[in-house]
Amino acid sequence: MISSIKQHRNRNLDLLRILSMFMIVLLHSQTFGIFHYGLPSGIQLFTLYLFRNLAIVASNCYVLISGYFLIKKGFKRKKIAYFAFEVSFYSAFIYLMIVLFTPLTFSIQDFFHWIFVLFWGNYWFATLYLVLYLLSPFLNLFLNQLTQKQFQQVLIGSIAIFSFWATFSHLPILGMNEGYSISTFLLLYTLGAYFQLYQLPFKWKSGWYLFHYFNIAVGLTVYFFLIDYKDWMTDYHSPFVLLSSVLLFLFFKETHFKKTWGNKIIPFIFGIYLIHEHPLIRTLLWEEWIPIHQIIQQPLMNLILLGLSTLIFIVCLLLSFPLHKLSKRIFEILLTKLN
Repeated sequence: MISSIKQHRNRNLDLLRILSMFMIVLLHSQTFGIFHYGLPSGIQLFTLYLFRNLAIVASNCYVLISGYFLIKKGFKRKKIAYFAFEVSFYSAFIYLMIVLFTPLTFSIQDFFHWIFVLFWGNYWFATLYLVLYLLSPFLNLFLNQLTQKQFQQVLIGSIAIFSFWATFSHLPILGMNEGYSISTFLLLYTLGAYFQLYQLPFKWKSGWYLFHYFNIAVGLTVYFFLIDYKDWMTDYHSPFVLLSSVLLFLFFKETHFKKTWGNKIIPFIFGIYLIHEHPLIRTLLWEEWIPIHQIIQQPLMNLILLGLSTLIFIVCLLLSFPLHKLSKRIFEILLTKLN
């Protein structure tokens, strides 16, 4: 029975990974697309804000899931080695394809730049995730020695400093960098680990988590629309985004879906991020291939954005199938030779 519940939770969180990746694509369609051409008005602006406030939790959910599983599974050198290799492989392969099919000229310096892309932060999430994974054995050692009360005290202190204080004071010395920081990832990892190790002191029906997640998104949207848009309120470490992330995570963790089809495509999901967020692809995608300046003039702009994000998601997923398998195969060959 316990094993069955754990399998359900694993599959549920796989669905959250898939949804989060779609949200990331949707966010990028706004950040690198619509926002570069000016904001719309009226109901289009309201809907744009609502989509953004619903989707802003995506990266946080990924880290929550990692903390939830890694606190028990522990550190695996092969896994982290493949993660770094896969990012480098996708990055360098995409660069070579761009050189082959566009006027971009090949440069050995650029080629090595894209191989060692994790060091330069072009994929900010991948770089921070690599650092988080490398730190996870030490973090696990610390967290597993705590009692539940001590764990709660660590969480309360961390949230007070790195979420509330950092958000409302805007102090740069706290190093939160709008949530693009290892401190944010460590906080989220610790929260995910707590949900793995301990039960919540209250028990809600899963639908309530989703209800409050929507409430926060709608509340922020109404504030932005009627009063003023404050981008700091949607930083990844802000209390609003942090709570929304936890609520969506708990909804998927506690909900038992009858059928979960998503686990079969999970190995290929991260490739969607690596493809569409490659800086060279990003430039082509939002500045040349997609006519954003025409889309923003359409009365159904937000529905078009949803459809466009779905299309990008599917195309990148299809491209990720062969690329992931090829990178896996090359990695195994290299590993065999090294051993």
